[in-house]
Amino acid sequence: MNESLNRLFYRETVRGSGVGDEKVIRQSGGIGVYAHVRVAVHSLNRGQGTVLAWNAGSSFPARFVPAVAQGVEDAMNAGELAGLQITDVHISIEDGSYHDIDSTANSFREAAEMATREALRQAQPLILEALALITVSVPGELVVIVQNAVHFRGGKIHAQPLEATSPSVLASLPASHAYDLIAELLEITEGRASISIVIDGFQPREDPPDTVEQWVALR
Repeated sequence: MNESLNRLFYRETVRGSGVGDEKVIRQSGGIGVYAHVRVAVHSLNRGQGTVLAWNAGSSFPARFVPAVAQGVEDAMNAGELAGLQITDVHISIEDGSYHDIDSTANSFREAAEMATREALRQAQPLILEALALITVSVPGELVVIVQNAVHFRGGKIHAQPLEATSPSVLASLPASHAYDLIAELLEITEGRASISIVIDGFQPREDPPDTVEQWVALR
């Protein structure tokens, strides 16, 4: 699967909670670099998105706050397992420290990214995949054929709405399978199927690969 579809159909999230406490300390040619950020994360219910909270008080000057937020965003966009955007996570900036001379925006951005990545790693990351909801309207004699094709692609058939005025099949399945299913339905119905598809949220992947390397291969 190419990277653009991978980013459309997959996300990362976490099962639990974690804390990252990271310092950036370097000395080079008399010039020092210093930043310290502590980040806590925990999981949210599916569909809640990302919440960023500030509980660090005045642990470091306000001028470094945008850099800390950018570091958190960098970590969230990079992901922890397969380079996927992370969602449904509460992130809290808990603490930190600075040096009057050696602290810079770049050092705080780096420390925040490192702390966020460590917190995410501790929080047991997992992969989510998009769920597609498909409605297929076909002549009555083709309903069973369509249902069989949906089952073959790992889809789940839902009851037809009572207000439906023509034969149709309502089903849900992983979005990564949906477009192959559409192509197959158009072929087996000889173009007589009317198909609509919407992305209906994300769910944990039922058959996750055994290793991180296998997830990365999705890209």
